[in-house]
Amino acid sequence: GIKVEEEIIRDLERLDIELYVRGQHGYWASMRIEPDLISRNKEAQKEDS
Repeated sequence: GIKVEEEIIRDLERLDIELYVRGQHGYWASMRIEPDLISRNKEAQKEDS
């Protein structure tokens, strides 16, 4: 009954927080990777000309 629903809600909240945190980490990871890719592209362009 109600107790089960409360547990499900608690689990969903925990999952939601986990996904949010993971999403944040993914975002920061891509932010760190981007500048590296940009600098690598610039180096490659220098070699081409």
